Amino acid sequence: MVKLNKPRKPQTLLDQLPIEARLKIKKYSSDACNAAIHGQQIPVALGYELHRFSVIHGIRHHHGFAQELHGVAPEFTRALNARDIMSGIIPAKSEPDEIPYCIWHPEVPDESTLRALVQRYPQMLYNAARACAVAGYIDLYEELNPLPEVHVAEEEASYASAEKSNKGSQEIHQRITSQHLKFEIMNDNTRTVDIANPRVASLNGDTAFYSSLGGGKEHVEQKELKYFYREYGDFHCTSHYFNITEDWGIDDHDHEAPDAPESYFPLLYGPLPMDLPPVNKDKLIVMAAYSGDIDRYTRLHRPQMVSQEYFCIIRGIYHNSFWAKWWSTQITEDANTTRFSEFEIEQIQRAINARRIMSDDVTWVTADTPEDLLPMNIWFPKRACADTYERLARIRPDMLWPAGIQMAPTESETQEWKLQHLSRIVGPQMWMEANASRNDHYRRDIAAAVPDKLESLDRDYIARTLFGMISKEWHFPTPHWVDKWVDKNDPVHVGLRDYGEYDGVSVRVIPSIDFAVFARDAIGVDHDIWKNKKDGRLMMFEVYELLEAAEASHRSVARI
Repeated sequence: MVKLNKPRKPQTLLDQLPIEARLKIKKYSSDACNAAIHGQQIPVALGYELHRFSVIHGIRHHHGFAQELHGVAPEFTRALNARDIMSGIIPAKSEPDEIPYCIWHPEVPDESTLRALVQRYPQMLYNAARACAVAGYIDLYEELNPLPEVHVAEEEASYASAEKSNKGSQEIHQRITSQHLKFEIMNDNTRTVDIANPRVASLNGDTAFYSSLGGGKEHVEQKELKYFYREYGDFHCTSHYFNITEDWGIDDHDHEAPDAPESYFPLLYGPLPMDLPPVNKDKLIVMAAYSGDIDRYTRLHRPQMVSQEYFCIIRGIYHNSFWAKWWSTQITEDANTTRFSEFEIEQIQRAINARRIMSDDVTWVTADTPEDLLPMNIWFPKRACADTYERLARIRPDMLWPAGIQMAPTESETQEWKLQHLSRIVGPQMWMEANASRNDHYRRDIAAAVPDKLESLDRDYIARTLFGMISKEWHFPTPHWVDKWVDKNDPVHVGLRDYGEYDGVSVRVIPSIDFAVFARDAIGVDHDIWKNKKDGRLMMFEVYELLEAAEASHRSVARI
């Protein structure tokens, strides 16, 4: 049903400026965003990105809104054309960059409109087929006779059928997934359709499924747009990976899309099927990076980072030589590194170099190696041999302290040379490590090198707060007091700290995953206990209380 526009607010003199002039005005207004979202008024400051996305949202949800923007910019024209199609109107003429991608949200066109659309625009065959999958137009789908396309088959059909019990959607999904060969023609990341070059593919969770488009995020002013559609505090923590409606899902309030129909949990410990079921695969990506699983990661990862993925990549490099070697082939001058900032590329290279040292390889180190590529942690989770640390320190004396924590004096090493370099580089963290070592020669050397600084090193409260843990504590097992639980739907939680073992960052999967991977099946996901657990979580003591009660009941019945 076409939604009628609400009355517009009275115009001001700024509203009467030419559109070309308004496209240059960049100033955020909450009221302007809300008015555009509700299809009431076009913002004055059309140069501000959130305003433009608000306009696109308003166009898609309110037929007749912002008609004067047709032809002003391709994104506005695409939104207007999409709204017309959803309202049963076929655009008379469109340039290639004005053809919309998503024509099925917030409303699906009727069958006659889709049929006429494909007749006029044959290149929109798969857009129409996907709309058929959402709405369950099985007869029209058969009439269009598209190749079995994975985006049409994937969440678009499976989610629609699950949400609506739509037999037409279910049949379309089944017809595609039953084919031996399936193809990728649509691309939700780039909003492109390549009919001329279909690629053999499998279902891989790369579709912006229909139900996900129902989620939204309240617009807020930010200096850079990336912080609007990425969660605050984590550059790679995205609230959307797809933007098929071209409005980044903004709204006047936050609201979550439904969860995926199936749990990703069984895929954590089992092989990936040829066709992924309808799951949210983000945590599978995170765990593949965390453990350094090259095959799973290369199949699953998205063009855009998901939450915590980058930090898990770093952790995986430190723990897995093969993962480190693979990343050394990815992070090169001529590689596609658009997923990372320059700082992140540098940090990945530094982690690779740390793993190389721990693998006793210092062939890459020269006197000219940039200091920013020299890692600080070169002993956790694996220690190199003493010869490696000695060779490293002689090639790069500025690496003496990280190497020296593991390296005892040798006959070839003069005390004068060592104390001279120690006096230049000694700091609170090095002094903490020396005091914690069972070998007293490190503490004695520092005391000899900087006898007048020992008191200040002991009192450096800021350094002790920042560095917190000494290196030997990184090898300690999980403390007994760490909470453990079973999470019914989302057991993977990655914890971060501002300091730690991986060049300043601590990345750990919360220990409950080790418990949950076994105990979850002991309870069963269909148990009535979950009905009273709104957070979907059972603490360890609750698990054992439940199992003990069940065992007692079983014994009681057996006696009868």
